[in-house]
Amino acid sequence: MTIADAICWTVVLIVAIQTCFALTFAAILFRNKPTLDTDYTPLAAIVLCLRGADPFLRQCITRLLDQDYPDYELHVVVDSHQDPSQQILREFESNPRLSVSVLEHPAETCSLKCSSLVQAIGELDPSFEIIALCDADCVPHRTWLAELVVPLACSEVGATTGNRWYDPPDAAGASLLRYLWNVPASVNMILLKIAWGGSLAIRRRVLLETGLLEKWSYALCEDTMLYRVLRRHGYRQVFVPSVMMVNRESCTLGDLMKWIPRQLLTAKLYHPSWPATVGYGILSFIVPLLAAGLAFVGWMRSDMASIRMALLVFAGFELSNVLLVALCQWSVCRQLSNEEAKPRWFGFRREAKEFLPYDGLPSPLKVTTDTDFRQTNGKLAAAVRVTSLLMLPIWIVFAQLLAPLSFLRCFLITNITWRGIDYRIRGRKIKRGKYVAFGEPMKQTNSL
Repeated sequence: MTIADAICWTVVLIVAIQTCFALTFAAILFRNKPTLDTDYTPLAAIVLCLRGADPFLRQCITRLLDQDYPDYELHVVVDSHQDPSQQILREFESNPRLSVSVLEHPAETCSLKCSSLVQAIGELDPSFEIIALCDADCVPHRTWLAELVVPLACSEVGATTGNRWYDPPDAAGASLLRYLWNVPASVNMILLKIAWGGSLAIRRRVLLETGLLEKWSYALCEDTMLYRVLRRHGYRQVFVPSVMMVNRESCTLGDLMKWIPRQLLTAKLYHPSWPATVGYGILSFIVPLLAAGLAFVGWMRSDMASIRMALLVFAGFELSNVLLVALCQWSVCRQLSNEEAKPRWFGFRREAKEFLPYDGLPSPLKVTTDTDFRQTNGKLAAAVRVTSLLMLPIWIVFAQLLAPLSFLRCFLITNITWRGIDYRIRGRKIKRGKYVAFGEPMKQTNSL
């Protein structure tokens, strides 16, 4: 067997593995939404931690205060009295479901978000049975909380979780790269049971029994450790496809290069399947390297057959990636749509000007009813315009090149910056740097 043959069969094997992962992801997304006709509706508290005013914060709070759930409250913990989010919160201060507090005495051994969660949950009345977590960049639908709570009726289920899916407003640049990086990352998170704290619910009894609040007091994040902790205490973690959250924010390349290593770092620190995450990541970028190596050897030997084989292998692999991205995209669109609105696909969607709610800024929430929201959410989940479809393989290559750089930085990283705060990482020990109040103004569409 020649080197070219060996590389070809290696690529075939890698494509087969990726296809199996994508098909499993699609099968999971094909599950029906939880049946909401149930008497299990215990008192629930939604906890929202704020540092800065996220682009869609107003819509997020509006939706959280309008959940189709009989008995719940929204508890918001704000980073400081001077935080930019305070201005938006004042618009909702008359709502009886809303409770706002300011973070006091943030611990130096964990992230500010973990400090906020520990404070908020510690202040809750004992009558609250369910704790739901939501991120400020999410805009949940009306039955979001109910869909998270339903699986918790089973005593073996300790926590339920969704995941994120990006719908970049600009089908190019860093925002598209984040979308393309997140597609395999979401597949990896769902199959390896990595929870996501942006859309999550957990029994309060489980929190106390497992000592999670104490663990969060010494952690960088609250979600990635859940699977290990719950399994150790005999509980299951359930993924709920219908509570995946579409994020329509944009980002810069600088922000992206900080964000990806931080996502990988949380898996490295807290999840038992970190080696599998590394292996899955290697699959995404090893083929272009093998193809480049084969082409280089062919060029050195003046072997045009090897060069043609390298180009064929590379083109075939990238084409398979386009098809797998399409499969995953279609699965998410199908899950987030309803009978009244099948999502338009791969850019066959309304122009952004039809969704300009204020100041000419694109938003998924120029809507008045939940049906409108479901329709808009589903249609806008088609993230890639047809005009950029031909460029998609090139952007996928760029996303693949980010993988080795991000893994390298994750392995070497000792300090990270998260929303203006520096954290020093020593093993699993976290040391927060000097605290400063968040002073950036509200951004139009960029992620904070």
